[in-house]
Amino acid sequence: MQAEASRRTVARRPPDRKARIVAAAAELFRTRGYHNVSVADVAAEVGITAPALYRHFRGKPDLLLQVVDTTITTVAASAAEAPDLGAYLRSSASAAVERRGSAVLWQREARHLPEDRRREQRRALGGVADRIGVLIRAARPGLDQGDEHLLAWAVLSVYGSISWHRTSLPRRRFEELLHRLGYAAAHCPLGARAAAGEGPSPDGHPGLPVSRREEILVEAIRLFDERGFQSVSTDDIGEAAGASGPSIYKHFPTKTDLLVAAVMRGGEQRRAGTARALSGPGTPRGTLDRLLRSYIEFAIGQSRLIGLLIGELDQLPEKERKLARQTQREYLTLWVRLLDAVRPGLDAAEARIVVLAVLTVIDNAVRTGAMGERPDLADRLAEIGTAMLLARDAPTTP
Repeated sequence: MQAEASRRTVARRPPDRKARIVAAAAELFRTRGYHNVSVADVAAEVGITAPALYRHFRGKPDLLLQVVDTTITTVAASAAEAPDLGAYLRSSASAAVERRGSAVLWQREARHLPEDRRREQRRALGGVADRIGVLIRAARPGLDQGDEHLLAWAVLSVYGSISWHRTSLPRRRFEELLHRLGYAAAHCPLGARAAAGEGPSPDGHPGLPVSRREEILVEAIRLFDERGFQSVSTDDIGEAAGASGPSIYKHFPTKTDLLVAAVMRGGEQRRAGTARALSGPGTPRGTLDRLLRSYIEFAIGQSRLIGLLIGELDQLPEKERKLARQTQREYLTLWVRLLDAVRPGLDAAEARIVVLAVLTVIDNAVRTGAMGERPDLADRLAEIGTAMLLARDAPTTP
């Protein structure tokens, strides 16, 4: 009897338990956020106890590291194994649908890793972009190295864009659409580089004296973007702004008030640019071009705010969260309506996926290393965005 019980116990411990734990943690971190998931939550999802999980991982930080590392390693392998650009674009379209949500893990949740680990992950992801760049160079000899780098990140962004929304299509159509967008980004004709000069002003902050309230808000936005709202304290913000805790409370009673003010600022600035884009005369195509330009200008000038609008809306109080979500939906609806006027008959779900991919390419470009400092970035992103918005069927062969 004892031997039989022992055999039953062994049977309950599948050899892939560690992989199942990582997969469950990845899904929970993606859907709820790292700080809102406990080790017990992950264990329950796998059907084991928390002590059983600790046999594989030292704790939640160790589990997060494994989740992010596994995700990036998988993406890197896909790029390394591709014999050419065409094969990579096709296989990545399929993999993106299969592993939907991966980009959230390395873009949002990796912020909670120790700084040295974050640097390692950024280098690894940069290596993936380098490999894609090699594939692009082989397909497009003579392409400027900086443009090659920009297009490589654009391709990565296309396939990662579906991680941030739930719009879907039947599997085959979904893959074909992603392939078309990836092809359009990788093969986009780019104009001449701008002459060397002063690049865009990051976050639109001029070197002029600002109010104490503004200094506090600017530092809060930066820290929330870098570390995540829940990982930042008011003391952290005060230290960064050179202000004491009591002086912060004079302007913002709570940390949440800082986040609300930041998100409201982002929404107001984007609305202002949108209003200017829509006010000009012209055809639907001309209006779409102006809307694209307005978003690029907003993203370049307010890259830190982009981080909050992407990753921190769930931290808002319910009233403000619903308002922010509604504003996002209305903004997307505007894009889809304009795109439909330019390309009549385009399926609404496909149009949403296209628009969100374009916005993601822009968001990531302004927030990725030295790319955000390119003096010609707005022009190049306009070219890439237009190519994606107007993309028809991609070739069936590399």
